[in-house]
Amino acid sequence: MAQITSSGIGSGLDISGLVSQLVQAERTPQETRLNTNEIRAQSRLSAFGGLKSSLSSFQGALTKLQEAGLYQGRVASVSDEALFKVSADSDAAVGSYSIQAEKLASRHKLASVAFINDDAAIGTGTLSISVNGKSFSVDIATGSDSLTSVRDAVNSASDNGVTASIIREQNGSRLVFTAAETGAANAITITASVDGSDTGDLTQLNFDPEGLPADNKLLEQQAAADAELTIDGFTAVSPNNVFSSVVDGVTITLLDTNPGVSESLDVNLDTDAVRNAVTQFVNAYNTLRTNLNNLTAYDPETGKAGLLQGDSTTSRLSNQLRQMLNETVSGADADLDTLAEIGITTNFETGRLETDSDKLNGLIASNFDDFAALFSGDNGIAARLDAVADVYTRFEGILDTRTDGLQKQIDRISDQRITLDKRLAVIEARYLQQFTALDALLGELNQTSSFLTSQLANLPGFTREKK
Repeated sequence: MAQITSSGIGSGLDISGLVSQLVQAERTPQETRLNTNEIRAQSRLSAFGGLKSSLSSFQGALTKLQEAGLYQGRVASVSDEALFKVSADSDAAVGSYSIQAEKLASRHKLASVAFINDDAAIGTGTLSISVNGKSFSVDIATGSDSLTSVRDAVNSASDNGVTASIIREQNGSRLVFTAAETGAANAITITASVDGSDTGDLTQLNFDPEGLPADNKLLEQQAAADAELTIDGFTAVSPNNVFSSVVDGVTITLLDTNPGVSESLDVNLDTDAVRNAVTQFVNAYNTLRTNLNNLTAYDPETGKAGLLQGDSTTSRLSNQLRQMLNETVSGADADLDTLAEIGITTNFETGRLETDSDKLNGLIASNFDDFAALFSGDNGIAARLDAVADVYTRFEGILDTRTDGLQKQIDRISDQRITLDKRLAVIEARYLQQFTALDALLGELNQTSSFLTSQLANLPGFTREKK
């Protein structure tokens, strides 16, 4: 848009100021209208976004209530958590058991006699090592027959079920073999094969857990043993301290022992999970209801209205949700087929849900299975509410359609601003042309007036009137 920087030469008029004021008078009402419309559209766009967010959060709580596993959950507990760690899945039967922690599983551990130091030669030949049916061999050659070399050769062997280490004590260095896994089945067998060039006595590493003690040259520092517990008077064993098949659906991990002392193991319905899911549902709905109330509110005293007050989409959603909460669920227990009958009622002033915790907790404990029929399944309350919400929140659903319309309105306002600027540029140019022409005309008239005044002053007998 052209900038006018000087007053009229012929007339003395402030052409720049006049044109600027006239253009601004044209711009102000239309720009104000566009700004007002844009602010309203942006505000409604934000309001629909917030509504969709709270509606999606509500759907998340509904999804939890629809999961069949929620009502099949079991929880296991034990009287001494220092001895046992327990868990239960949906296959576990509700019940109580007496349980005793008798013995932890252990790894087989063998130690050699004491040698002078780590570099002492053990002997040459071949070591055949077997653990739980798996075997491997290690060749010990001259110059590589020290405790250190044998240790490294064992540890570098592939698929070995044994680790070797060196322990240095007051009598010297000992080579120690430890089974990788616990359990009686993982006992270590070591057989040494020597030849005439043996640099020492490799048979010092022989050990057969089923052989005669006198033939075993290694010291058994720790026996290979299974874990053991007693449950309801029956003994159960495990190679790794985990008992997963003693009671269907229950996993027991032995942490420590206290032989002969009975503890209690209880398997119960996971009522806490259902209670928490119902509480999350109530909280999510109340958040959604508060949002709906604020968006559609109207204060007659101040005349202030919510951003979506009078909006048909929001009103329809609000009414559908309110109606659905009060419907009866067919197929559920006749005494527990509505939310009100489990202690969840609607505040008719605010529309928010209120919970009678004592009633709800008591019914979850006494009528646990009935909650699945009330909330889950295609006909349950959660599924019905989710179906209503999905119409609004899904891709290209009702809320997407509304927000797309508002975004297009905002885009049109931007286009209208561009059109307004172009039109005002044309108006400004026209005003400038008109005032410039007026300025030139006034300049000519001023020159003519000055000329006539001068000529008249020169006429005989002309007297200028004194002021």
